[in-house]
Amino acid sequence: MIKHFFRISLRNMARSKVYSSINIAGLAVGLAGFIVVLLYLNHELNYDKWSPELKKVYKVSLRSDEEVFETTAAPLASFLAGKSSEIETATRIQSGGDYEVPLAAGDTKLYATGSVEVDSNFLKVFPLEIVAGDRVSPLHKPNALILSAALSKKLFGDTDPVGKMVRIYSNIDAEVTAVFSAPSGPSHLDIQFAWLSPWANGNNHWGNMSYETYVKTKNELSVEKLDAAINPLYYNERVKKDDQSYEAFRAAGHTQGLFADAVGSIHNFPRHGATNFKTVAVLVVLAFLLLVAGAINFSNLSIAASIRRAKEVGIRKTLGSSRWQLVRQFLGETALQCLISLVLAVVIAQLALPFFSKSFGIQLSFFGANNLGFILLQILISLVVVIVLSGLYPAVVLSLVNTNKVLKGEYSSGSKGRTLRNGLIVAQFVVAAFFVFAILVINRQIRFMETRDKGFSGQQVVRIEATQNSRDRNFDATRTKLLSVPGVRYVSKSTKVPGDKYADTSTFRFSYAGAQHRLSSVKVSADYFSTLDVKLVKGRLFDDRQTDQQTRSAIINETAARKLGGDNVLGKPVFFEGCDTVPVQVVGIVRDFNVQGLETAVQPMVYTIGNKACMFQSGGALLVKINSDKAAGTIAGLTQIWKSVEPDLPIRYSFIDDNFQRLFAAHVRLQQIISVFAVIAIVISIMGLFAMAAYLTGQRKKEIGVRKVLGASVSNLASLLSRDFIRLVILSVIIAIPIGYWATNHWLDTFAYRIEPGWPLFALAAGLVLLIAIITVSFQTIKAARSNPVDSLRSE
Repeated sequence: MIKHFFRISLRNMARSKVYSSINIAGLAVGLAGFIVVLLYLNHELNYDKWSPELKKVYKVSLRSDEEVFETTAAPLASFLAGKSSEIETATRIQSGGDYEVPLAAGDTKLYATGSVEVDSNFLKVFPLEIVAGDRVSPLHKPNALILSAALSKKLFGDTDPVGKMVRIYSNIDAEVTAVFSAPSGPSHLDIQFAWLSPWANGNNHWGNMSYETYVKTKNELSVEKLDAAINPLYYNERVKKDDQSYEAFRAAGHTQGLFADAVGSIHNFPRHGATNFKTVAVLVVLAFLLLVAGAINFSNLSIAASIRRAKEVGIRKTLGSSRWQLVRQFLGETALQCLISLVLAVVIAQLALPFFSKSFGIQLSFFGANNLGFILLQILISLVVVIVLSGLYPAVVLSLVNTNKVLKGEYSSGSKGRTLRNGLIVAQFVVAAFFVFAILVINRQIRFMETRDKGFSGQQVVRIEATQNSRDRNFDATRTKLLSVPGVRYVSKSTKVPGDKYADTSTFRFSYAGAQHRLSSVKVSADYFSTLDVKLVKGRLFDDRQTDQQTRSAIINETAARKLGGDNVLGKPVFFEGCDTVPVQVVGIVRDFNVQGLETAVQPMVYTIGNKACMFQSGGALLVKINSDKAAGTIAGLTQIWKSVEPDLPIRYSFIDDNFQRLFAAHVRLQQIISVFAVIAIVISIMGLFAMAAYLTGQRKKEIGVRKVLGASVSNLASLLSRDFIRLVILSVIIAIPIGYWATNHWLDTFAYRIEPGWPLFALAAGLVLLIAIITVSFQTIKAARSNPVDSLRSE
């Protein structure tokens, strides 16, 4: 029986090679896109699931009544561990993320990401697996360092690294006490090496707001319960004034305090801040739409092919086949084609995964996935749904054919199923029109971001990574050496560099005219604004005068001026928090300019030189403005002179414009993926419409013959046959445009600076979809209209 079924199925597929190939290929492409995005979804949802102990780990963050802070005070971890009965242990860390830290071991020198400055409790909170060295207390030595196995290989090769020394930042000597294996799944915290800072004890005060705090609870808790446990403790220690109770403080509307994030939720569902899951959700929805389009196309093509099998069905019913047997036969054939599509889809997905992985900066693998069984189950369920959606209706249609009519040479389903058939066409073109509109909006927004005036010129500005010694303590000597290179125009520095992926967004309290305002503080050098060609709006720029160099003068941007009351702030003093005796006079106002991408609005900025006004700030990089001509020679000169600036470290440089462009990378990736999806959706829709046009014109071939005999022209017949299809496509556009407008507006709302998708984009999207539909339908209808009426009117 099964052998007979396969023989009939394969024979029918071979008989209709073109239809079968289009059917299988269309569904395979839709399934491939869905599988790739499904792998991506599973990867994203697998963050921080690599140990069951992480279910009891939480990140504790701080907020005021006005904003949320990325970091917390140094003593917070030990305070919570000592005061809360719910907390088993706690740790404070400083994560370097993608920042490249210089490391040296013997003659080997390299830059490594994944740096984490930790305390001795780190491994009690994050259960990394130690594979070599001290497995009990590897972080108890004052200069301890633990390495990942991959980084150990780079630094020491196959030699045992335990007990050997590694120099960090060219001035910190640390001893390798253990080697750990990489977590088995993705983590929000990239850890390649963790080390104990020699300055940790001296920096352990509440004014040091540079640490991230993590706690491990005795039992798994909801974040709300943990918040309720730690906030009264923190309030009584750090916030309480005038004997006001915690309950009265909250009743007064204050939100100042702590909040917790479960570690497993930080990457996708943080309580505050950005999340990558919006992009994942968008891709999942689009991939699902693509799969639905493929299933609809499969169904339409099956219906179109049914006209060739009407006589087969009639003979089968005459010979005693029941309706259920026919449905089962045709559903089985659909399942076989779907299985072939699945095999092709897996092959296509494997070929597409390297491109997708490179675009999103992750490693995806189908057969190498940790939860392959679960992913296969998801794909199997999706396949069953596709088989039912795409095969059930055609099978039922074929099983209902009238035996007497079909054996007389007539086969028409009449009006039966017309509503569903038209609905499928409309749904398919709704998906296609949605993709067309979405890609037009995304392209326009990305073009807007690339061409919008950033407020500064990053052209030929080189960003040079430097240690604190050459960047801060010896900046004047460093600047003199770099200026000696031919082609160098300006040398400056900044703690907040335009184009940096992880720019500091912290704000601080400043006092002005008796009121407090939260403003961002940036430390620069005198030539900073000249280096970036930032325009002066009012007042003057920094120079070498004593007040400027001793942090007694400040320059603010336009946003800060508006927040402080306008241009009349010029010449008046502002005060850093807790330093009311040291006035800092505002001497200039500069034009607003974007430091980050267009998702973030320009912050109110206070620019000062040096750290002589009560608050120390460091970090950032050196900025070098070079002449556009002979840039290669200038870069070579900078590379050579750098050997005298930092002899132990090779120069690390990039161009500001390139860095700023990389901030758009996520949106460009989304644009590329959606463009591919759009092309696939349009091609699938074309195939479906082409098949249905062939099917319906085939049903009306005698009518076409009669009309031609009675004098109808080719253009009249083509117009008549195309009219219904064009109406359906117009209806699809009418439905798709509001949906596309709603969806793209939600996406555009994530940008502080955005376009407004007006009617020209609607008209362009509608025109493109209609043009595609007209060309597709016209091919079939003109072919049918030009056919010989003798062939269509001849009786068999």
